[in-house]
Amino acid sequence: MQQPRLEGYVSEPKVHPLMAEHEITIVPGVYDVLSARMAHAVGFRGAVLTGYGVAASYLGEPDFGLLTQTEVLDTARRILNRVDIRLMVDGDTGFGGPLNVQRMVRELVGMNAFGILLEDQTWPKRCGHMRGKEVIDAEEHAAKIRAAVEARGDNPFVITARTDAIMTHGLDEAIRRAKLYKEAGATVLFVEGPRSLDEIRRIGAELPPPLAINLIEGGDTPLITPEQVRELGFFSMGFVLTGLFSAAHALRHAYAHLLEHGESESLRGGMMDFPEFVDFIGMQERYDDDARYRAEEE
Repeated sequence: MQQPRLEGYVSEPKVHPLMAEHEITIVPGVYDVLSARMAHAVGFRGAVLTGYGVAASYLGEPDFGLLTQTEVLDTARRILNRVDIRLMVDGDTGFGGPLNVQRMVRELVGMNAFGILLEDQTWPKRCGHMRGKEVIDAEEHAAKIRAAVEARGDNPFVITARTDAIMTHGLDEAIRRAKLYKEAGATVLFVEGPRSLDEIRRIGAELPPPLAINLIEGGDTPLITPEQVRELGFFSMGFVLTGLFSAAHALRHAYAHLLEHGESESLRGGMMDFPEFVDFIGMQERYDDDARYRAEEE
């Protein structure tokens, strides 16, 4: 897959073309190749590989620091081998210190990922909307951001610095940390878990752009509209678990129906059938390849 063209790209500060479009970017969360293909098929140009979603789909576990860097990189690689999408990868804490961060960044740059998100939690981390979180010293995370910038080199690779300090230390400290991470070279700032519209407004007013916000159904942050996001100073709004939650709901409904009724005919209005799914997944492409190689053999 080719790297995105660098039109509008400047070196200081690094600005990716997607951020130069001056539109609110709605970013879905994906967690495997199938979900990434679906996001791309409906028209999304970018997505975030959510660590929460990978933990749930890859391990069947909560986002509780159980994933490894290797498992995240494997999932990202498989997506990027099959889907032409700008993939922001949830790098959690970097899975270690600055050298671990550098290894992960270099791996992602090598597979043409769009960027990485690095948070300032202690390890093992927890989902940003779970209780019991802790954060490392701000200067320690700033060193990780500097390491990521160095590992990126001149590549148009987006480094998003996330702070989880609202829950542990309050909004003032979260804003202070975000500013420090910007000074360390972060491209995008992301303050996780604002609990009210007033807190969102302060983040948008007091931090330098570009800013991202994460919206989780049932989470701590109020669900706001794209118009509000734009007015409050953010360029990106992530719906990182909407796809995962929707898929889980659909699966539970379908399996419960099968168990109770022993038939699937009444489900067909809410599901793909065989011809539709194999068309979506690229079966014709494989038929064409197979026919071409068979012709060469003959």
